[in-house]
Amino acid sequence: MKIMLCHLTLSMGSLEKNLKILERAVQVAGEVKADWVITPETAVQGYHFYKIDPEQKLDPQPAEYLTPLRNLARKNRQYLFLGAGEYDVNDKCNYNTCFVFGPDGELVGKHRKNHSHGYGGEGWVTNSTIAEPVQVGNVKTGIMVCSDAWYIECPKRLAEQGAQILVDIAGWPISKECGDPLPSWLKCSNETGLPMVLCNQTGKTEWLDFTVGQSVYIENGQPKLTYSGEDALLVFEWDETKNSIISERFTVISLY
Repeated sequence: MKIMLCHLTLSMGSLEKNLKILERAVQVAGEVKADWVITPETAVQGYHFYKIDPEQKLDPQPAEYLTPLRNLARKNRQYLFLGAGEYDVNDKCNYNTCFVFGPDGELVGKHRKNHSHGYGGEGWVTNSTIAEPVQVGNVKTGIMVCSDAWYIECPKRLAEQGAQILVDIAGWPISKECGDPLPSWLKCSNETGLPMVLCNQTGKTEWLDFTVGQSVYIENGQPKLTYSGEDALLVFEWDETKNSIISERFTVISLY
């Protein structure tokens, strides 16, 4: 199967701008016949949306404005891992979520962030206590959002429930505030015995320099593929029957 990581500049929004970028990325994913398309953390609103406008309200998801993306996933017959903030009407709070939409455009499952750090613009997030694998086609997938991977309990819980691969959507560059995330990602793979895919984002803001952020594929506790820098769509092939990578490098596609 083919996996595409959307290593893109999305942190500053706006929602309308990000949706156009994501729609173009998913179109390209269809052209290269990617089976999975993975976006970074809060790809829809932009990681810094709360710092830009603390009064901005989040919507229950999936909102109507996600329909074009869902239609593209349906057209391409692919799975879309989409990072977005959401408001839960029943819980009356906001979650930082990775949604998975299937080849029919419908919601397959989701993971809400368990370990928000609460600073850097994340004052809007309520932590979830649930971490359960999502069945994505033939692959039982353990999904995390960014700093969930800092705490080994989360990936271990997913592995114990039968996850075959870990997917982490992130906004996590190397920085004074965030540290170097790579050791924690390697630990996730090493201690669970699972391969791990990390989709990061890029772009420089006044708060964080995401251009040094890495998107990574890890296997047996070792990084096999890494990328940082300019906007790119990163494609690789993976054998879901062996839980093992096929590609020796990312195929790097420019979105622009």
